[in-house]
Amino acid sequence: MWVYAEYEPVAVFGLRPSNTTSSGGKSLVCPTPYGIKMALLDRAIREAGLDNALVDFEAIRDMAVWVSLPDAVTVNRTFQKIFRSQKSTLNAVTGRIEVWTSTIVQREYCLFTGVLTLALQTDDDFAARLPDLLSGINYFGRRGSFMQLVNWAITKDAPDAGLYTQISRVESKPPLSFGYLQRMDDMRVDAEWEDVDAFHGRRRGDGGRTQYNVIIPYQLAHNGPGHTIYTVQGVRLA
Repeated sequence: MWVYAEYEPVAVFGLRPSNTTSSGGKSLVCPTPYGIKMALLDRAIREAGLDNALVDFEAIRDMAVWVSLPDAVTVNRTFQKIFRSQKSTLNAVTGRIEVWTSTIVQREYCLFTGVLTLALQTDDDFAARLPDLLSGINYFGRRGSFMQLVNWAITKDAPDAGLYTQISRVESKPPLSFGYLQRMDDMRVDAEWEDVDAFHGRRRGDGGRTQYNVIIPYQLAHNGPGHTIYTVQGVRLA
């Protein structure tokens, strides 16, 4: 069974690739399957409790994830001043012990034009409960990357390959095509709850994830100082 969920942006979107450090300034242009599934786990725990959420863990882990991207996305590059922890030092001028230091980092934020649609494949029982979980999720990326669920549907019809892109893990490499290369991550087929549990699990170095590349059907439409605009193939800027 397939569950389709349409999200409209409320704020800018940002999500750094999982193979970068917290200092990484680049952002992906759409959520990853790992991020979507972790958001579903979070909602399941909040709504039904940990024991009930664990029953659904394998269904969430094994979901196929397809996405239909917004017509256009503007990637805005900016610089921010942040505080970073450091070894405690004595400031000879103020006489204070300082544990933070200020620094400048680059950040990217994505502004969507249009609707982001997710297509999730799962068993019939869990599909009936997915809309309740999806309605409680208001962001998939960096905190503050708010989205609003505006529509959903449950159907047996698979997504149109011309309109949707499979971003979940696949056993075979997809054929080479034109587009924008993105680094994605998904839960491993053998991942267990202890691999993704951030509080009491074993938390392997990979967090129970596998990484791979996906070609997103975006084309460069405009590039300027501090920003780049990508559009879905066939869509022209006004």
